[in-house]
Amino acid sequence: MWHTSSGDRILSGAEAKLFKAALTGLVEETMLSDCDFCGCGIELFDELTSSQRLAVLEGIATALLTDTVDMPNLTAVNESAVAAVFEYARFEVELEIDDCTAGTTWRQMVFDSYHECFANESGSDSEHCCPAHAGSDCRTEWHWAVESLADRVLWDRDFEMVGSFLDEPPEKAAMMRQVLGIDDDYFSAAADDFTTRDAAEQSIGRLTRILQ
Repeated sequence: MWHTSSGDRILSGAEAKLFKAALTGLVEETMLSDCDFCGCGIELFDELTSSQRLAVLEGIATALLTDTVDMPNLTAVNESAVAAVFEYARFEVELEIDDCTAGTTWRQMVFDSYHECFANESGSDSEHCCPAHAGSDCRTEWHWAVESLADRVLWDRDFEMVGSFLDEPPEKAAMMRQVLGIDDDYFSAAADDFTTRDAAEQSIGRLTRILQ
């Protein structure tokens, strides 16, 4: 279970299919050495080591895709990982648009997920965020479609402010967190890590089973 902006839940249907596909790709990228990892554009996630990225990806996969009893606390690290998964999906959509021979696999998954998630919101502004069909090359519309899907999972984007809080004196940072309603350990909670190759390989095995 995950504390999403649309309720405490796990992902299912087309939403889960898209998330699994993007998470699989991000795991494969993470398995590269740190010097080969190009990053996905989510600063906090990109700054983690490969073993930390792997650990946090396993954590969000377990919580969002399996019927676990314990629901993890939201932290800057694990929310940045969720954002990174959706950013990976957006990147794949961009690659499809750039390559006219690539097909529409990623755009179709975004399209299906969007319409499944927002099926009961016809007439709202949200229906204008998704292209009319999976073959559309409108980057702006695809961007907003992926953002809308990410916002349905992410509680907020507080993780993007981590730099602002770290640069402030402790007293001011505490006051800012209180005003914004951010938990005291939201930014300070460290990413899990694997200290041995065997532990990392076991994590990959668990992730493989979840993502099948």
